[in-house]
Amino acid sequence: MTSILLTLLISYILLFLYSLRIRDNSIVDVFWGFGFVLIAVISYLQSDLQISQTVVTALVCLWGARIVSHIWLRKLKERREDARYAKWREEWGSGWYFVVRSFVQVYMLQMILMLVVATAILVVNLGYIDTPEWLLIWWEISYRVVWCMIFGSVISFFGLIFEMISDIQLSKFIKTKKPGEIFVNWLYRYSRHPNYFGESMFWLGISLIALPYSYWWLVSFFVITILLLFVSGVPLQEARYAGRPNWEEYKEKTSVFVPWWPRK
Repeated sequence: MTSILLTLLISYILLFLYSLRIRDNSIVDVFWGFGFVLIAVISYLQSDLQISQTVVTALVCLWGARIVSHIWLRKLKERREDARYAKWREEWGSGWYFVVRSFVQVYMLQMILMLVVATAILVVNLGYIDTPEWLLIWWEISYRVVWCMIFGSVISFFGLIFEMISDIQLSKFIKTKKPGEIFVNWLYRYSRHPNYFGESMFWLGISLIALPYSYWWLVSFFVITILLLFVSGVPLQEARYAGRPNWEEYKEKTSVFVPWWPRK
């Protein structure tokens, strides 16, 4: 665990110093996925290399590769600091206050959240066994690990594919959209944020794999879902469109998160 903490801390310090040079704090978003890959790989190398540990690490590496490439390609196209970070830069000024607050609120906070969300990865790869007693009643140890791994892997893979498809559909729409137009077709007909739903399902699957290992198995799914629904996901995205007639109409009849048939 110490090696993971030191690796993340050094990485975030170097990333922060680089952001000061290029005047762009939004590069921290690119590191989000890569940080989880670091946690998974380092903890895997310290594990017993069991099948469940291999599966969790492979899934996280696939997810990390997808999200890093997605955000990085978007970053290359925009070639500017994300609006949220640019607003903070304006509000915080350019002196030491900006430097300290950026380091703490942007970089250190993300590192802490990353470690919390990675709970399921850590309890599986580091072999932290604290199996819920109610689960022991029903399954022998070999069965509970195997079945949780199977169900969790299927759900994680489903979430990953769902997220990828929704991002691809949105990217194609953005290339041809007219001013003021919003995307309301395909997966977005059933959910206003299908990509976030896919993200949540991915971490639900990872958490299920961790179920036989610890009482803390649900932390990853719970925290990432709260962040997506109430902090950095849905609220920020929907604030951009609030008040537009076509958005308000779409919002009225379309599920915010879990895909469902449109309301009439």
